[in-house]
Amino acid sequence: MKLISISFFFCLMFVACAGGNIKIKIKPDLSGDLVLYQKKITKRPSGIFFGTGLVPNGELEISIKERAYQFKNYTHILPPGFRLIEFTEDQVQEIQLVIDTSKSSPLLVALEINKEEINSILSEAKLRDDLLRFNTLVEFIQFEIQFPFPIKKVKFSDPRTPGEWTARLDSNEKLIVNIPLHSVWSNEHQLTTIQIYPDAN
Repeated sequence: MKLISISFFFCLMFVACAGGNIKIKIKPDLSGDLVLYQKKITKRPSGIFFGTGLVPNGELEISIKERAYQFKNYTHILPPGFRLIEFTEDQVQEIQLVIDTSKSSPLLVALEINKEEINSILSEAKLRDDLLRFNTLVEFIQFEIQFPFPIKKVKFSDPRTPGEWTARLDSNEKLIVNIPLHSVWSNEHQLTTIQIYPDAN
């Protein structure tokens, strides 16, 4: 999806890509699927004719784009901006999700996330109750990782702001991580590591 913003051209339309979701499903043989979900919003100041006496006042379209990939081993994949690392130390198995959360993170480029366009969406959301629901999908990059084995515990290796930065288990095999974009753009944490401990029992 190529982002196009022609709001500077007669102020006719803007197209913006919002925060992205990364879903990884790992199979028992460590192969699996990686899917990117990108949210796009398109706004036009006028719309399609809908009947006599009605003047088109605007159109707003929200869509989700899916990009799907497959891998043979989750520890061997090298996507831009994050890695999954597995190791054993003192007989304790640990998996780490290491994410480049700097303001120059290649993950922002890969997800086609642009600060000015996000701010345009947020400004619009404050004026509209219906779009406000979309607001929560805009301000974060979210990872969802489904493991083929139970996980005992997950945590950030370094402290993060509670309520904004989230690393939690949605089930005993599914990890959810939320990264606030405003922290990324302010270069608050250049690298983020989530420690994942499989249940050995």
